[in-house]
Amino acid sequence: MYPVLFTVAGVQFHTWGIFVTLGILAGVWLTIRLAKGSEFSADKIQEFIIYGVVVGFLGARAWEVLFSLGDYVNEPWRAFMLWQGGLSIQGAVAANVVFSWWFFHREKLSYLKFADIAVPGLILGQAIGRIGCFFNGDAYGKPTDDWYGVIYKSGTSAFSAWGATPLVPAELMEAGLDIVILAVLLLVFKKRKFDGQVGLTYFVLYSLIRFGLEFLRTDSLMVGNFKAAQITALATAFIASFIWLWKMNKVR
Repeated sequence: MYPVLFTVAGVQFHTWGIFVTLGILAGVWLTIRLAKGSEFSADKIQEFIIYGVVVGFLGARAWEVLFSLGDYVNEPWRAFMLWQGGLSIQGAVAANVVFSWWFFHREKLSYLKFADIAVPGLILGQAIGRIGCFFNGDAYGKPTDDWYGVIYKSGTSAFSAWGATPLVPAELMEAGLDIVILAVLLLVFKKRKFDGQVGLTYFVLYSLIRFGLEFLRTDSLMVGNFKAAQITALATAFIASFIWLWKMNKVR
């Protein structure tokens, strides 16, 4: 694994940051492509993304801190040190759900229609970002003796936790499943029957795969004896499924 991809004039370019940037750019490209012919201009989408990226990073950090408060009680200033790691995609998405509702309500544009257009790009960005996590050696899985086990490089979080023990590459598994979700979302986008259908499908599918993948991970945030990601994923999947079925019954 290569946490630092290359160095130029003494400046290190971290692999995770590069892949997250590529994920954002790919997500914006797909969103603008899907928005053609809609009420959402490329300029408006780009304006939202600029704010959304900042909101996402803040939400991702806030989520991490919220579910690991004990680590920050004695040194609360560490909560603002984003460069030390500790970011959650669930927090980023949750923060942007709230922010996008406010943003498009202010702009007098349909929040649900934008969700349908945006979530394919979101899951594409997540897939690319997870590849960055793999190279960075975080979001790793549990020890395994199977052929697909990966020994992470010294200096990564995975190596600090498990040394030279082969681990399940949970990041790559999630990246692959994210691409499967992307294919499903694009199919639903073409055949959607109500505004918000693609967005709800994203929340159901991603929540279910996140719930399952958490059984393979050993770096999860905990709430008592339960994994925080599994609790929130199940709750999200249940709520989104209920709304999806309710909306579908209304259009029949």
